[in-house]
Amino acid sequence: MVVLEKSPNSKIENGEGSNSKKKRKRNKNKKNSGEEEPDLVAQEVAEINDSEKEEEVTAVKEKKRKRKKKETKASEEEKENTETDDNNEDEEGEEGMHMEEKAEKETETKTKKKVKKSGGDSGIMSSDSFISLPLSEPTKKAILDMGFQYMTQIQSRSIPPLLEGKDVLGAARTGSGKTLAFLIPAVELLYHACFAPRNGTGVVVICPTRELAIQTHTVAKDLLKYHSQTVGLVMGGAGRRTESERLVKGVNLLVATPGRLLDHLQNTKGFIFKNLKCFVIDEADRILEANFEEEMKQIIKILPKTRQTALFSATQTKKVEDLARLSFQTTPVYIDVDDGRTRVTNEGLQQGRNHHECCIPRLGLAMVDMTTPDYKSYRKPTK
Repeated sequence: MVVLEKSPNSKIENGEGSNSKKKRKRNKNKKNSGEEEPDLVAQEVAEINDSEKEEEVTAVKEKKRKRKKKETKASEEEKENTETDDNNEDEEGEEGMHMEEKAEKETETKTKKKVKKSGGDSGIMSSDSFISLPLSEPTKKAILDMGFQYMTQIQSRSIPPLLEGKDVLGAARTGSGKTLAFLIPAVELLYHACFAPRNGTGVVVICPTRELAIQTHTVAKDLLKYHSQTVGLVMGGAGRRTESERLVKGVNLLVATPGRLLDHLQNTKGFIFKNLKCFVIDEADRILEANFEEEMKQIIKILPKTRQTALFSATQTKKVEDLARLSFQTTPVYIDVDDGRTRVTNEGLQQGRNHHECCIPRLGLAMVDMTTPDYKSYRKPTK
């Protein structure tokens, strides 16, 4: 019997064979797994690409939707604006028609006013304009800035004789426009006389109350806007020391209440009033009603006698007549714009030499008929 012996090499060979089998199997498995991995990666990449494409498509659709929405909104707004513009054009057309009608009515009214003669005007206003007066350019410019174009009855009848340097006694109610009636000639007088602060006071205006004095002072300031002359105000209740300092420096046009003016005339040293050119008493009846009769008499006695005087009063009482007789140095022009009062006054009139003049016996006043041609023939005051 033959016994086969296993060679050690055979064991080794068997071992190596088994190992090589295992390696081949492992490599095969690795190969299979390696082939599967690229497939998975490619699949994931494909899925990612698909999702990105879907997102891009969605974003594009969203943009298109928003753009379409904006276009729709813009078209709606444009349509609304078009409708609004059409409505506005219709409204503007209607408004333009109303404005044209209004302008035509105003033109007709102005034309009717112009047709009337100054002596035949009705109401408080006249058809005479401030431009027709022989005024300086600074005064005209100031009146234009104040918004005045046509004069009232008392203004159209008082300003021309006052510009000529005549004395005037005016009968006019409060609110008739008499403030401008005496302030405009006063400003022109100062302008043509070339008054400066060193010359002192050239015009004095006396008012019955503080309120009226303040109003008159305001109007005077507006009229002197383009002039070099100065304006001041003295009245009871204000600081006397400040007023005195201002008077010493030189106030060309002074607005005052009776009591305070008399105080300064008597007690303020350096107050120059010797060059006074015009003295105005506004609402004389109210001044006398406030028991300033004695103060007025003293003021008139102190002031220079060579001057122009203007006195305005709503009523012609016995006291007013006495004050007028004391105030005027020459025969004044009497102007009455109250038709009712004119009829009463005319009963005591005596016919004068000229057909347009008559006199009041008690006061010796000259009353001018403003419908005559002589009314328009006034001259500029001389310097």
